[in-house]
Amino acid sequence: MDSCYLKRKRPPQLQIPNVLGDIRAEADPTSKASATITQNDAVRSSAKGVGVFSVKGRKKLMEDSHKIVSFPRAKKGFFGVYDGHGGSKAAEFVTENLHSNILEILKTRHGSSAAKEEAIKDGYLKTDRQFLEMGICSGVCCVTALIEGDEIIVSNLGDCRAVLSRGGSAEVLTKDHRAGQEDEKKRIEDKGGYVEIYGGAWRVHGVLSVSRSIGDSHLKDWVVAEPETKRMPITSDMQYLVLASDGLWDKVGNQEAIDVVMQSCQKETTHSQQHNDDLKENEFEFNCKSTSPSPKLKRVSIVKSNKGRECEFGNENESPAAVKSLRISLVKSSIWKETAGSGFIQENGGSPVKAQRTSVAHSSIRVSSRSPCSRRSDDSLKENEENSFSLVAACQRLANLAVTRGSWDDVTVMIIDLGHFKY
Repeated sequence: MDSCYLKRKRPPQLQIPNVLGDIRAEADPTSKASATITQNDAVRSSAKGVGVFSVKGRKKLMEDSHKIVSFPRAKKGFFGVYDGHGGSKAAEFVTENLHSNILEILKTRHGSSAAKEEAIKDGYLKTDRQFLEMGICSGVCCVTALIEGDEIIVSNLGDCRAVLSRGGSAEVLTKDHRAGQEDEKKRIEDKGGYVEIYGGAWRVHGVLSVSRSIGDSHLKDWVVAEPETKRMPITSDMQYLVLASDGLWDKVGNQEAIDVVMQSCQKETTHSQQHNDDLKENEFEFNCKSTSPSPKLKRVSIVKSNKGRECEFGNENESPAAVKSLRISLVKSSIWKETAGSGFIQENGGSPVKAQRTSVAHSSIRVSSRSPCSRRSDDSLKENEENSFSLVAACQRLANLAVTRGSWDDVTVMIIDLGHFKY
């Protein structure tokens, strides 16, 4: 008998999946994770009431992504954090398609909140089917939040997590879908699959540590794309919603994350208020100077400098008078785009390699006399910017905390200030 066959102890035609991206190499106990996040590894972005910070882990490519769909004239929006594995293709596809599938289905489902939940589920499943048709084996975990009217609907697949701050206390809104959980293990075994330990973790067929995802075609019979969804009314005691990939949650506890958000946002707000008070003491002198905005003003395009053009954001708090009287010349961010006829603004977040890192150029400010109404518009716009920057700072602080504790994964943190969505 062939000695090679005896040594292998397996049929020569056994096919083994060629995508094992979810299996992570064991960390070298003598090495230390870098506590410094470099410019090239990080992505920062923000919108009204939302901040995001992403940092690449030890993988060659960033596999995390995120999505913000903002409705400037209504208190609603769609927000998502996506954690890819086995490559970045699934995360990129979901970033571009999941929200549009959900919003398209929602247009045809008028009625109860339960109908909205079903529409979100169908949007997830449709996105999964579309990606599987591409024949790519990578996968992605997801956590999304749809805010509309006076309620919020949170959905997830895999180990991305949503944590709510309610009166300063952490409230976990999602359940991690891991192969080692008894209910998920039973579901997989009932379908003829199996779960075993490999590399120190329970894995579906010894390959994938999560039990639900979009993609993963080689395990699709057992790794489903049906999300778990939770719906709740927005109440006065709700403060912040944190959506993040497992790169954060593996190193930072739920309550600890909320404590950091509360402390960071309060600190930034106090600092900004003090800074504004100082500026108001000599407002005219400040407005007449050429200034260089803070380095935090990344990826933000407030007003186009070309004559006769409107504000890039289409902010409902900004009047045409304010736009004409205060023209700020900034570098236009390539990631913001208004969808024709949709009434909302989208922001994509992908890998640092592909994302455009747009910094703000030195701005030259021309000041003309302004009415009290236009000043109030400027103050409102400034307040929105400062709120977003404090949220980004809190996101970065959490990501740094995970990195200093040895996280080797990509880390993406999104914080939503629910105060912007309360009626």
